[in-house]
Amino acid sequence: MAYLKLMLDEKEIAHLSEDGQYLCANEGVPQYDLPLNLFIGSSRKVPLVDVVVWAKKRIFPRNRMDCKEILEMMGLPDYNAWEIVKRTDACLMEDPFWLRFSEDETFEDTTRGRARKIMAEYQKFIDAN
Repeated sequence: MAYLKLMLDEKEIAHLSEDGQYLCANEGVPQYDLPLNLFIGSSRKVPLVDVVVWAKKRIFPRNRMDCKEILEMMGLPDYNAWEIVKRTDACLMEDPFWLRFSEDETFEDTTRGRARKIMAEYQKFIDAN
């Protein structure tokens, strides 16, 4: 994995170490802005294996009722947790954290980003009427 950033909505808060073995909190990012269940205690550096475990907890479960339909929509033949993580950016509506796998990805591409845009457009509609 050559590129990986941990994002807090639109703000980059952690990056992949040069050796590709750790996710390192960016300088100046307060500890309270980091996911507590990933950067435990005062940790500023997390082994990549822990990031993978954390990310896999942020996707739909294999036993979800509509799992086959979701996999089909994603273009996946089988349940592959890491492929699902990469396609969803491990983004949840419940918190602002997500993984950025390339420079091309933006917050607006995430589920939260699209929802925020829809809500802003809806608010404009409400305000206009």
